[in-house]
Amino acid sequence: MTTNSQGITGSTNPTTAILERPSRPPVRWGGIVWGALLVVFAAVTLVVVSSPARLTGVTVWFATLTPGVAWALWIALLGLVIVVSALLGVISAAQRNRHRRSTPGSM
Repeated sequence: MTTNSQGITGSTNPTTAILERPSRPPVRWGGIVWGALLVVFAAVTLVVVSSPARLTGVTVWFATLTPGVAWALWIALLGLVIVVSALLGVISAAQRNRHRRSTPGSM
């Protein structure tokens, strides 16, 4: 191990120098995706409540929903949440596996 003029400690051996390279933190895709969905939901809500005509239209639409259609919408929304969660789980597992493969001696 050596220290250069800036005070950075490193190895003179090129093989160990590569192994000592600091890794970047993983991208937190869950936060990005759920944050984006929250922003979209907030934007749609603002668009609806910003106009009395749109607000009245949505109110009439809600009032005319039948119980079967309301249940179908709730099930579709639940399905969307499940699909997004599953996709984020797959991305997270892939990131963990990639990190394990790139870390020497982790097997």
